[in-house]
Amino acid sequence: MEDFVVSLLKNPTCCAKYVTLTKGAVTQTGSITSAVTLNQPAGEITTVSATIAGTVNTFTLNNSYIKADSVILATVNDTTGAGLVVVQVDNIAAGSCSISLAGVVSNTGTVTVGFGIF
Repeated sequence: MEDFVVSLLKNPTCCAKYVTLTKGAVTQTGSITSAVTLNQPAGEITTVSATIAGTVNTFTLNNSYIKADSVILATVNDTTGAGLVVVQVDNIAAGSCSISLAGVVSNTGTVTVGFGIF
């Protein structure tokens, strides 16, 4: 697995088209900073509706597939608002990571974050 990830990061066209991960989905409840749990190697997280404007909103993803040395790729797949939202993954530890969302331009609505764990 480690060789695959290293090859993928050095040469993304080498083998990315052959990656298939089981995917799940979860919808956040509570607030934009409420933790979610999704025990799949890939998935989509739909946040609660919130205004994301110029601040960083961070929540925890609890996931049994995450190891301390995992590579986690995340992207904003969709948003119901009109503004630009960026995503960052950090604080990777066994069983969890932090996902931060920031609005470059004010966005009010839900955000769907896609992720894959390698």
